[in-house]
Amino acid sequence: MEEFKKLLLATAMAGTLFTGSVYAATGTSVAGGTITFNGAVSDTTCNVTTNSGSDFTVNVSPVTKEDMGTTPGVIGSSATPFTITVSGCSGFDNASTAAQSLNIVFTGANVSDDMNYLKNESGSAEGVGIAITKNGSDLVKMNEALATGLATSQSAASGNYDTAAAGDINLYAHYYNYGGSNVSTGSVVTTATYTFSYE
Repeated sequence: MEEFKKLLLATAMAGTLFTGSVYAATGTSVAGGTITFNGAVSDTTCNVTTNSGSDFTVNVSPVTKEDMGTTPGVIGSSATPFTITVSGCSGFDNASTAAQSLNIVFTGANVSDDMNYLKNESGSAEGVGIAITKNGSDLVKMNEALATGLATSQSAASGNYDTAAAGDINLYAHYYNYGGSNVSTGSVVTTATYTFSYE
């Protein structure tokens, strides 16, 4: 029984984000990538590791069931930073005389009805999902364009905004209590897409 309890408490919470397509104002899509979130609701903690690349893993710091609380919402204590570094994002008008902003959108079949989090698709934990915030507190709505703060820039030669947006998009992954007092320990497996577009 003790071994089973340890195994249950150490079970990983994982969510995978797959590529998709969102169209830019210019009619050309800008590629996305895959993010995998690993974590657990347990009585133990571990170090957070973030890998780079278009397909990468975010290990969300484990929290206890007590940390999950009994009220639905973002679990602030689980805030785990991750960065999406972008460069050479195509799909903009290189003859434009104004900067074009780069947006990111998170979508998927497992998005909650209120667009606040990714639901558990096939894991064993009950009432636990994954949410994304901009700064550790401001929720990123799924299925809505989020301004990344990056934009095209001017080259010295033409004066047009003909250089692609580039830089870091800093976000946070959190657990999300959507089960209230019925949250349980175990695994979470969820999928969504992230893509980029210009406006």
